Amino acid sequence: MLLIALPGCIGNEEPDIFYGEDINPPIPVSDFLLVDQGGEYFSFSQYEGKVVVIAFLFTRCPDICPIVSANLDYLQMMLGDEYGETVEILSITVDPWTDNHTVLSDYSEQRGLEWPHLTGELEDLENVWLEFDVGLTTYDTDTDGDGVADGFDTCLETPEGEQVDDRGCGVETQQEEEGDVSVKHHPLDYWVDHTTGTIIVDKQMNQRVWWGDMDWNVELALEDIMLLVDE
Repeated sequence: MLLIALPGCIGNEEPDIFYGEDINPPIPVSDFLLVDQGGEYFSFSQYEGKVVVIAFLFTRCPDICPIVSANLDYLQMMLGDEYGETVEILSITVDPWTDNHTVLSDYSEQRGLEWPHLTGELEDLENVWLEFDVGLTTYDTDTDGDGVADGFDTCLETPEGEQVDDRGCGVETQQEEEGDVSVKHHPLDYWVDHTTGTIIVDKQMNQRVWWGDMDWNVELALEDIMLLVDE
């Protein structure tokens, strides 16, 4: 049997190297200057030559962000001596209106998180969000006029004039029965929704791997990281 390899018919597809989603072609990361939870300036270029795991979150996030933080904490533990030597972790806020460095300090200290948590001026963060393809929306609507933004409001039809709790529910007519469980939010005037994942950047400051926030597998992400460490 004669096999003929025709040019252009074989080998055109980019190889799938990582357990996470391969970023092909790699996307260069521009240097940026933000502020860490200690109030000190942080330049991304200081991590050049290391593999960097970058997550986007905000401290008021009630659901996925604490899970991502816990995954990163577990990852740091599994890295052992590699952490700080060949691999670094960063968290960057998507809510600079609330997450100043003091708030980020409290957030990281309460959870025992040791890596930099970054914030900064909106225009500086917008450039970073754009480069990492972070989808971001803020909500400031209050459809029932009860003083609680819709992103926080679990009762969007509060009777007119009725006093409400911090979930936007009327204290007389919309309280849950004993035993019901609900998530409480603070009554601020906006809410943030962001769509992103955790990105792994190689030693040459290129985005190489994307892990969706709901798909995180720390053991497999660690294998992706070590592949990049060995490049």
